[in-house]
Amino acid sequence: MIGEAPLLLLLIIEFIAIVFLALGYLIKYRKMTNLIAGFDSKTCTDPEGLIAWIGNSLLALAVAAAAIFFLLLLLPEYALYLFFIYTAGIVPVTAVIVVLRARRFDKKE
Repeated sequence: MIGEAPLLLLLIIEFIAIVFLALGYLIKYRKMTNLIAGFDSKTCTDPEGLIAWIGNSLLALAVAAAAIFFLLLLLPEYALYLFFIYTAGIVPVTAVIVVLRARRFDKKE
């Protein structure tokens, strides 16, 4: 029964994985800090640490999206549940954790 997952969900998850992978790579390895909203090296205690934190988080989201993609293929009867678990659960929770943990890189006034 592999391959009976809704095509649109597969395409959306694949697109999300590619976007997160590209952003994570550009931020972590190419040091493109202009992709980080509100980044200012003057107010950051450890710019390299913040770059690694944001880049690794995006790469982890890309890996999670790839895992969901394969789960959609293996478990097509749960496709909608898996899709919503990722988009409405994993991504927002990860975003909140990343933002809260990124505060440790702010200079204290």
